Amino acid sequence: MTLIELMIAMVLGLLISAAVIQLFVNNKQTYRITQSQTQLQNNARFALSELSKIIRSSGFTGCRTVERIDVHVIASAPASAAMEASTTITGNDSWPANTTSNNFGLVKEGSDVITVQRAESCGATLVGSLASASAEIKVHNPNSCNLQENQILMISDCKDAHIFKTTQVVTIAGGTKQNIVHTVNNGSTKANDANFFCKGYPEPKTAGSCTAFGKDDKLYGTDAEIYNFISESYFIREDSNGNAALWVYDNNSATETVNPGTLNPKILVEGISDMQIDYGVDDNNDDVIDDYKTAQAVTTDGEWHKVISAKLSLLVETQETGLRLNDQELTYNGVTTTETDGRIRRIYTSTIGIRNRVQ
Repeated sequence: MTLIELMIAMVLGLLISAAVIQLFVNNKQTYRITQSQTQLQNNARFALSELSKIIRSSGFTGCRTVERIDVHVIASAPASAAMEASTTITGNDSWPANTTSNNFGLVKEGSDVITVQRAESCGATLVGSLASASAEIKVHNPNSCNLQENQILMISDCKDAHIFKTTQVVTIAGGTKQNIVHTVNNGSTKANDANFFCKGYPEPKTAGSCTAFGKDDKLYGTDAEIYNFISESYFIREDSNGNAALWVYDNNSATETVNPGTLNPKILVEGISDMQIDYGVDDNNDDVIDDYKTAQAVTTDGEWHKVISAKLSLLVETQETGLRLNDQELTYNGVTTTETDGRIRRIYTSTIGIRNRVQ
């Protein structure tokens, strides 16, 4: 082989190698884009599904609307102080810049926060009627309540409801029943402000019999059921890597940032960059939305009890950067920005009716 032939072979070899390398790079980039888009869609789908389910069930008390049932909260702080028509769904509009919440941390500037209260059915029906207003509660087992100490529960029979904290849960009768104890505060150990189920309480609530307050006992019977009581806030915040995510804070528990098993708040979905919510207000109680308002407007007008739907908008982004060849011009919440980090971003919206408000 002559020198010229050798040089030609080398050049051809280099060209083929370059083509193979370019093909590999292109395939790798295509794979990154495809995987990132799939993950973005999955994150958006999960976030919309979870938030829709939660908003839709806000105010659930077992069978009647919260306006038609007397709900008494006897659990001590940090449990929610009340569950009523004006508290079952609330929000904060356009979080201020550089403002750190004691519970939420550093929420993303301009994003919205939503808080929802609801009961969650878990199949724990009462074995028999309570012998007294302070009696321990026996329920059928198995159930899906995951009953344990220091759990916030609701007992409801569609006429009255009490929200309380468990102080002990014991499985009895060969595993077919569970016994729920709910004692009053003991010094620095906080559990319940009251230890009797009464049809009314003085404020502030204290230990003692219902008759001492001039109130009737509430003796729940076999038509009553135990529910998990949920009070959660959802908001946007960066994770430890500086990426935006949808977080959830349990308002019934203390803030915990160290123990991985009991973190509060914690990440619900990664890649949720912003959240905006407008609330549908029914001004004349005809189950028709008369206006959509921001959380600030609803608060100013004192109309949280009139909210019957929520219009949810999520800005979702990929975790990986460098996926786009060009900058992305994006308009969200009335503001147009040019994104230069190469992430893919999409906007997802949904309108959710609140079942317990719409007749």
